[in-house]
Parts: sequence; C-alpha cells; structure tokens
Amino acid sequence: MLDTAFAMLGPDSELLTEIMIDLGHKHKVYGVGVEMFPLMREALLHTMKETLGSKFGTKEAQALEEVYNELSSDMASVQKS
Repeated sequence: MLDTAFAMLGPDSELLTEIMIDLGHKHKVYGVGVEMFPLMREALLHTMKETLGSKFGTKEAQALEEVYNELSSDMASVQKS
C-alpha cells in the first residue's frame, strides 16, 4: 500500500486522499482507532531502519514520517465524523 501511496503523491493526490478516506472507513469498521496510528508509524520507522540500515538516515525518516502523518490524517478524519 505504501508504494502505491508514494507513487500517487503529487498529481494524483486528490485520488490518494479519497483512497485513504476509504481505508479509514475500513479501519473504523475493524475497530482500529486513531490511537493506534502513532504505534504503526513507529513500527514502520523501526522496520525501515532495521531493514535499510545506513541507507535510511534522518532525512529519509523525516520524509517517511511526514508522508505517514498526512496519510493517517486522512484516515483519521473518518473517525472524527
């Protein structure tokens, strides 16, 4: 899913927002609350660092965190309504 999301950044961002909102609805149905999103972000960052080692530096971590926060924000908007 993340590779698709990264590929859609930029010109397809409106479609990506719609997809993330739809995914947010699915998460809500399955009982995944917004309080779980930061835990997933940390797990993702940890996995990337462990997998890529020195190739995953501070810049890459910050970029991934920024993208994740935006995507999860779209998903979280569903649970606020």
